[in-house]
Amino acid sequence: MTSKTLPKDILSKAATIARELAMDAVHASQSGHLGLPLGCAEMGAVLYGHALSHDPSHPEWLNRDRFVLSAGHGSMFLYSWLHLSGYADFPIEEIKRFRQLHSKTPGHPELPDHPDGVETTTGPLGQGVANSVGMAVAAKMAEARFNTKDHTIFDHHIVCLAGDGCMQEGVALGAGESR
Repeated sequence: MTSKTLPKDILSKAATIARELAMDAVHASQSGHLGLPLGCAEMGAVLYGHALSHDPSHPEWLNRDRFVLSAGHGSMFLYSWLHLSGYADFPIEEIKRFRQLHSKTPGHPELPDHPDGVETTTGPLGQGVANSVGMAVAAKMAEARFNTKDHTIFDHHIVCLAGDGCMQEGVALGAGESR
C-alpha cells in the first residue's frame, strides 16, 4: 500500500473543504479552536493527499504511517482529514457532532472507543511529541529486528504536528533529548 499523489487543484479544493468543515463544526458546537484547522489546512492536504502512506479501508495496517496531533486543541484538523480521507469512523454525522457527548469527535482526540485514524490520545500539551518519539523509536526497533537486506517489512514514518505550547513543555523537551 502506498500513498497516491493527488493533483494540486484537488489538494487545494480539499484544503478549502477541510476549513469549511472546521468552521461549521466549531460554530455548531459553540466551542473549539479554529486557528490550527484553518492555518494548517494545506499541510493536511499534503499529508493525507500525498505524503502519508495509509489505507482508510484497512486502518489496522501495521506498516501505515502514523500522524499524531500533539496540539489536540486543533482536533477539527484531524477529524476533517480523517473524514475527507474516508475513515469509516468519521462520517459527516460525526463531524456534525463535534464536541458533543458520546461523539467520536471530542474536543481533544481520545481513544476509549479507539476510532480508526486516531493514533493516540495526546491530552496535555507536549504529550503528543513524547508519544511520537516513542512510536519512532519502536518503529526503528522493528525495522532493525525484522527487516533484512532482501525483505523490507517495516518502513513507516511518524509525523507529529505540534504547536509552540507543546514545545515549551517538559515532556516534549525530555522526549527530544532521549537517545
